[in-house]
Amino acid sequence: MKSRSKARVRRKDLPVLIGGGLGVIIISLVVLYSYFGTHFFPGTTINQIAVGGLSTKAAQQKLAKNFHTLHVTLNSPQGKTSLTLNEPYELSGDYLKQQVRKQKIQLPLKDTASQMIEQAVTAAALPKEVAGKNARVVYRKQKFMIVPEKIGTQVNRKALAERLSQDLATGNLKAEYALADFYQAPPVTKKSLTQQQVIPKLNQLAARKVSVKVAAKKIPLTKKQLAALLNEEGKFDQTKVEAWFAQLNQKYATINQPVRFTNIHGQTLQYKNVGNYGWYIDSAQSAAQLVKKLANRPPQQITAVLHGDPKKQPLNVKKDYVEVDLDQQKMYCFHNGKKVVSTPVITGRYTKGTATVPGFHTIMDKKRNVALSGRLIDGDGSYSVPVKYWMPLLSYGQTITEIGLHDTDYKLKYFGEKNAYKTNLGSYGCVNTPGKKVAQIYHYAYIGMPVFIYGQTYDDAPGEFDKPMEHGVLLNKNKTNH
Repeated sequence: MKSRSKARVRRKDLPVLIGGGLGVIIISLVVLYSYFGTHFFPGTTINQIAVGGLSTKAAQQKLAKNFHTLHVTLNSPQGKTSLTLNEPYELSGDYLKQQVRKQKIQLPLKDTASQMIEQAVTAAALPKEVAGKNARVVYRKQKFMIVPEKIGTQVNRKALAERLSQDLATGNLKAEYALADFYQAPPVTKKSLTQQQVIPKLNQLAARKVSVKVAAKKIPLTKKQLAALLNEEGKFDQTKVEAWFAQLNQKYATINQPVRFTNIHGQTLQYKNVGNYGWYIDSAQSAAQLVKKLANRPPQQITAVLHGDPKKQPLNVKKDYVEVDLDQQKMYCFHNGKKVVSTPVITGRYTKGTATVPGFHTIMDKKRNVALSGRLIDGDGSYSVPVKYWMPLLSYGQTITEIGLHDTDYKLKYFGEKNAYKTNLGSYGCVNTPGKKVAQIYHYAYIGMPVFIYGQTYDDAPGEFDKPMEHGVLLNKNKTNH
């Protein structure tokens, strides 16, 4: 009976016992929950720093010691450079409380962290930096080849700052970094030139045997020359091509070279160029044209852009020109190498200030029916003389002397008197000519046509020359002055 009674008691106490146990568990859980509401779980890390079991306040103090100031060392063979980052993370108690139940935590960066890193990298006194060298195309051993690029020691500071910011943001910031990992790569590499098929294209171009025509000359674009005109990207460089044309201009252009002719007496005389006689290469236009045509399938001959006419303005003048013999007071006009006009003239009065100056000139203009005007040299007043044919001359240094060839029929009966220029019949410098004869010369003349004036007539005249003058150099010494 007693045993049954005890069993009944135990059955009665079981719910109480179970309830008590659950209460203990619940209380324990509440205590734990409350504890880990302010403390981190075991094994928790913040930015790879162990904070398991620490309160948020204790964790904050520990993190502050580790992250108050960060030091990064940049290594290179030339030395080490240290960067200092001050308080890059937002380290607040509120943030830690929000993250307390997590086991792997990453602190947020301050809004200014990236800017701080960029400024630190920009200001860093890195070892001496040497720029790398691009790969380039050369012509060696009878063939085109690519010289590989060379990596320098110039640091890509932008890439370095971005890497540090990324590692800092992900909690993977290292204490040391190798600067070699951030050396600036040259933009042009052997691989990039190979991918562009630069060498095959050059070989195809060279096989076409393209030449450049400069006046009557043909300059072949050899493989060596083609390679010299390329930039580092394997393309034809406008600046280099322009410089090449400038060299050709210096070698072949006639615009500033001496001019020679043989006069009616057999004397070969050489004169300084007036500065606008002859032709020259327009280097900029020629270069632009050549670069454009070489980029596609070019013709075998490309003509350089010239200013001036090589056919009409040769340095050795033999076909079309006018010569004035001051000593004999005669003028001759030649067309296609034949004398087509021969006429007496009256030149400037016998003073150096009114002389028809010796030298090489060109016809600057051609006009019909104009009035020539100016100040009188004898007394006061001015003059205005109508002429039917007017061909003003351009002299050395492209000087406008106001001297020219024109008709003067009111002096018609005096033409042929060799000393008429020594009287008041002499002009103010122009070559006075019978109307019919100057009309013939006008017919053959063109702007830029050479006019040679020679003789010692004014050497002993009073006064001083006020215009450019030159007797020229006698090249055939056996021919003496007439």
